[in-house]
Amino acid sequence: MLGVSHATSGAALGLAVAGLAPQAVGMVATVGTVLTFAGVTAGAALLPDLDHPSSTATRRFSWASWLAARAVRPFSALLFRLTRGPRDTGRGTHRGLTHTLAGALLLGGGTAAASARWGTPVTVGVLFVCLALAIKGLDGLVPGPPSLVIAAGLTWAAEEKLPGGTAGAAGWLGIAVGLGMLVHSLGDAITESGAPIFWPVSIRGRRWFPVGSPRPLRFRAGGRVEMLVVAPLLTALTLGLAVWVVPGVADLVTSVREHLGAGG
Repeated sequence: MLGVSHATSGAALGLAVAGLAPQAVGMVATVGTVLTFAGVTAGAALLPDLDHPSSTATRRFSWASWLAARAVRPFSALLFRLTRGPRDTGRGTHRGLTHTLAGALLLGGGTAAASARWGTPVTVGVLFVCLALAIKGLDGLVPGPPSLVIAAGLTWAAEEKLPGGTAGAAGWLGIAVGLGMLVHSLGDAITESGAPIFWPVSIRGRRWFPVGSPRPLRFRAGGRVEMLVVAPLLTALTLGLAVWVVPGVADLVTSVREHLGAGG
């Protein structure tokens, strides 16, 4: 899928989890917690494409992204060769390890461990990177200043200005990264190529079996269906969830409507 679809699907999932899960156990999440979690899932939903040489994730952070991609692609290819089933085809360099549930768990677990060890610097750093990726993925919808500048400003605001700051999301950081990566793979699974989500489970003689939706329901990445149906629906869902679950946003919307009504 396109970057905008990955970013909005990640944001929507992050808003739903961070906004609704606490309510299920009788807790109230802060604005900072919900938006930090959603910002991380939105950006992490672009991370799996580090295995593609021209993706947003590969190009976003100059030499740092390039080095990460140069490590991910050969490692994924090596793992493909070592674990391929008798009917697997391809090289495993794109839609390989980073597009699997195991890959999501691996990076999510690593992020959680780093967050537990080093705390706030990791939380803030991960949020900045993920926001920069998400904003770059939304360039088609929200063109404007450089995404790194916007991401830096939003990260500072989340830490210093939003109620609760980023601290409430620190314990959830690994979950946010893992969910973002997983929703990327699920999004790719409904396109024509599918994604090997269940590696290394053997399916029909293939450990890298490209899981997907029924063939008639798949669409071409970047095609008319995604541009005219999928991306707009995901954008609307994200905005709707933001109004529903982010504390104070619904009241703000109601206030604006009342003000506009009075003015009219």
